[in-house]
Amino acid sequence: MSNIQYAVCHLQRGSGNDSGMSCHIERKTADGKVYIPDNADKARTHLNRELIQFPDGVRSRTEAVQYRIDNAGLHRKVGKNQTKAIRIILTGSHEQMMKIEQSGRLDKWTDANLKWLRDTFGEDNVVSCVLHMDEKTPHLHATVVPIVTGERKRKSREGEKKYRTQAGPRLSADDVMGRGRLSAYQNTYAEAMYEFGLQRGVVGSTAKHQSTGEYYRQQMLQYENDIARLNAAVEKANEGRSAILSLFGKGDLAKAKKALSAKDEQIASLKEQIRKLQAERAAIIQHHKHEMAKLKNGYQAEIDKAIKEAESLRKTIESKDARIEQLSQRIAELDRKANPQRYRLSSGAELVKLNIPNYNNPSLHIWTRVGDECFDDVKFQIDYNLAQQHFNHQITDEELVNAVFEPQEQVSEAQADLLGAAFMLASGGPAQTRVGTGAGGSHSDLPWNGKKNNGRRR
Repeated sequence: MSNIQYAVCHLQRGSGNDSGMSCHIERKTADGKVYIPDNADKARTHLNRELIQFPDGVRSRTEAVQYRIDNAGLHRKVGKNQTKAIRIILTGSHEQMMKIEQSGRLDKWTDANLKWLRDTFGEDNVVSCVLHMDEKTPHLHATVVPIVTGERKRKSREGEKKYRTQAGPRLSADDVMGRGRLSAYQNTYAEAMYEFGLQRGVVGSTAKHQSTGEYYRQQMLQYENDIARLNAAVEKANEGRSAILSLFGKGDLAKAKKALSAKDEQIASLKEQIRKLQAERAAIIQHHKHEMAKLKNGYQAEIDKAIKEAESLRKTIESKDARIEQLSQRIAELDRKANPQRYRLSSGAELVKLNIPNYNNPSLHIWTRVGDECFDDVKFQIDYNLAQQHFNHQITDEELVNAVFEPQEQVSEAQADLLGAAFMLASGGPAQTRVGTGAGGSHSDLPWNGKKNNGRRR
């Protein structure tokens, strides 16, 4: 597990004057009633502190926001949809924040945070800063009113008349929350927190709009640029040092020694900055490797789990299919015993197989056997509804054959002799059996005899 402890600086626009968040931050409602959220420890709420004194007559964070806007000397009217307050959460990794508290350095930590806030956003713009001690990790809720004095930046559009903005203070969250500024906030805040064992991390406003990989790449690029810039400064300082050394013996020795000492201090300071950046970069690289390995292991564990579940389901499905097949066979056996008449041809012959090539335009081809005598017969354009009943398993094969073929049409003469049956035609005459072509059988002399189809087999 990584031992890196991170400084956390998260900026977010408030809605209007952000009065909706004042209840949570101040632990009281607009009418002054106590409010304790579910994630807070009521027994520790008294340890929470407002670190900034409000102006006379201002009683709450929300009023402090409006007071700053009213007294900033703005020349333009504030729009209804403009952001009047920016919320900033300042904290660090839980383990290190607890060490800071337990070592008695929490007040020093809050002072360093207040200094960073005022240096970064302007003292008058930081209107509230509340220390929360009743949640898991000590943290600050700072409130900044985005008053800026720089000239408004506009993209030039072709054909659009150019104009100059009126000088003076203006309300602009876009300026304060610009992408380049957000990255700078992370850098300077990490520098301010370095003495408390907290380093720049991959959390915060700049990370939420991009992948962790992209943010990591940008961090590495920033470190390389910063280190290269400082190395160039060291080289330049060394050149200046050499120039100072050349003055020895040519002028005021005391002045030269003083200048040399100042240059040596500058070089030492630059090298210390380089050392810190290199240490931070190495820590970020190690953390990134750890996080990537953790992600990879997590994904592989999910893959293995999914494969195991899929295999288990496959076995379950196969087991269920086998059971269904077993029960289907059992049902068929029981049905034959319970309803034997449904599985007998009216002729007494054995039904070997049947074929209906097309259920939409059905014909029926049957094969029967008595002893070693085989016979087949065909009927075309049989009843459609009857064929559909067979297709839907509402009637058995034998029931279908009995409904389509008369008993004497199901057997040959040789088969009839073996059965000892004397079949009569509907007209009352004797059955006109046909000689089949099967083993020991005869063939039909009907005109469609040569056009039999081999298809669905039951």
